[in-house]
Amino acid sequence: MPPIPDLQLEERILTAACRLWRKHGERGLTLRGVARAAGTTTPTVYKRFRNKEAIRLALALRFRDDMLAAAFASISMDEMPVRFLAYAEANPHEYDLLRLSWPQLFAPGRPRPGRVLALAQMAARFGGAPEDYEQVADALFLICHGTATMLTIGGDLAAHKTMREVCIKTCDEIVRHIEFFRRHP
Repeated sequence: MPPIPDLQLEERILTAACRLWRKHGERGLTLRGVARAAGTTTPTVYKRFRNKEAIRLALALRFRDDMLAAAFASISMDEMPVRFLAYAEANPHEYDLLRLSWPQLFAPGRPRPGRVLALAQMAARFGGAPEDYEQVADALFLICHGTATMLTIGGDLAAHKTMREVCIKTCDEIVRHIEFFRRHP
């Protein structure tokens, strides 16, 4: 009788890898450690994931979805930078993996649901087409990403508070003057 395939194995592996990454970051993610935490063997992990980089990318996609879920829970686009920064600061290891995985996550042709949502919200609020706001969305993202990166490296709490406030005020000002940045056909 052939063995019964474990349909939940890949999810167990990713859940174990996620726990290890959240607790220890990069140094905590070893294939042997993931296998042990998932209750399986290292060769079995290799059957599901080609290498450690494949697990990292799968985790990065999961963390991106978590961050987007936090942003999508925003009542308005004004709240998105606040939630973005809060996610990064509350999840520094996860945000670090997102930062390290940027080329794979945001390569041309890859879906970017957070950007699509922001563009749609800008068009609904200010008129025009979503693509009219691409430069604004990119600028807001880059400001938030730079700030989020700084917030995840530790340091003085007062400095973090100031960085958060400056980032959010800058985003608010860009939105307040959105017509200046909006592309007009």
